[in-house]
Parts: sequence; structure tokens; C-alpha cells
Amino acid sequence: MQKPKQKGGLGVLNLRLQNDALLLKQLHKFYSRQDIPWVQLIWNRYYTSKIPHASVEVGSFWWKDLLRLNVLYRGIAKCYLGDGSIVTFWGDLWSSHILSFKFPRLFSFALNPDISVREIIQAEDLDSIFHLPLSQQALEELFEMQTLLLQIDYNADSPDSWSFISGNQIYSSSRYYRLVFQNSHSHPIFAKLWKSKCTSRLKFFAWLLLVVRLNTRHML
Repeated sequence: MQKPKQKGGLGVLNLRLQNDALLLKQLHKFYSRQDIPWVQLIWNRYYTSKIPHASVEVGSFWWKDLLRLNVLYRGIAKCYLGDGSIVTFWGDLWSSHILSFKFPRLFSFALNPDISVREIIQAEDLDSIFHLPLSQQALEELFEMQTLLLQIDYNADSPDSWSFISGNQIYSSSRYYRLVFQNSHSHPIFAKLWKSKCTSRLKFFAWLLLVVRLNTRHML
């Protein structure tokens, strides 16, 4: 009796994934600041000086649920720096690496793990950024990070912009869905089934049989 429940659970997860893939399109409109009334309203009302994914949740239930998908969005998108005001220095991909992973020892001394890139650039001293004194390993990473900061293209007069790691500016829910399953491999029988010359009704019946989803007495 456990196997059908497991398959049902996978079906629910798959449905949730499809739903998230569709909702990410709306989140992309928000992060790319498209000229849409609801996008401009949320930015101007809640995030004039805040990073959306590093702030306390505000707004409607719909918006809160949508913004929680930022973890998925930031996993497939990269930020191109403008003034660095809506990009977290440690957690967002705005350079070649996520800096909390590249400099883990230095990150452990950070006063604010959600600090923006702009705040780091404009900081006057280390006291406002790190718990001092730093360890020797953290100090070595600090020197390396300072070299990296000298190489970044920082423009205080332009806004930050987001695009997908793939380089495509246009979001597609189907492309995201394929990305999630790109490393998964199904049994060859499924490919043979869908390419067969059977009618669609028989194909679907056979598929239900193979994934143990037929409404048999055992399942009920």
C-alpha cells in the first residue's frame, strides 16, 4: 500500500513544480522592473531602499507567496550590477561566484549576511562590516576579496538588472521545467511508448499502467 502513496506524492510535487514554473514568470517581471502597474506599485511602496528578498515580508498574501519563490529565481538568474542597491553582497550571484561560498571564513565574520553590494562599496571601515578581529584565514580571504572589488564594474547612476544564467532575457516556464529535469533519465520504455503508433488513448492508458496510477481496486 505504500507504493501508490509514494507515486501520488511525486504527482503532487510535479504539480507544485509546474505551478512554481508559471509563477516565476511573474517574479521575473518584478525583478526586471517591467513597466507594469503592479510591478511599479510594489517597488515604490515597499522597496524604495530595501532588497526584496532580504527584507521582512510585507504586502498581500499573494505577493508574500510569490516572493518566497525568490530562492528558485535567484538560482537561475544573475544580477548585473548598477548601483548594487537590490543585490545582496554575499548571497546573490553578481560576480563569477556567490561570495559566501567563495570566502566562507570571511563570511562567518559578517555583521549582516544580507548586506547590499552598495553598502559594502560605500563602507568607510571594516568595523561596519565585520566582527573584529578577523582570523588569519579570514584576513587572507579579505585581501583576495578586495582585489575582486577593484575589478567590478560599479555604476552608482544606473539600476541593477537581472537576467538568466543561460543568457536568455526572456523567461519561459517550459525552459525552467526542462532545466529541473535535465539530469533525470526515464526508462527507455517511455520513449518507445510515446513514439509508438497506438492511439493517444492507449498510450495514456499504458502510461498510467507503467507509473502505477490506474484506478484499480488496490489503488482505491
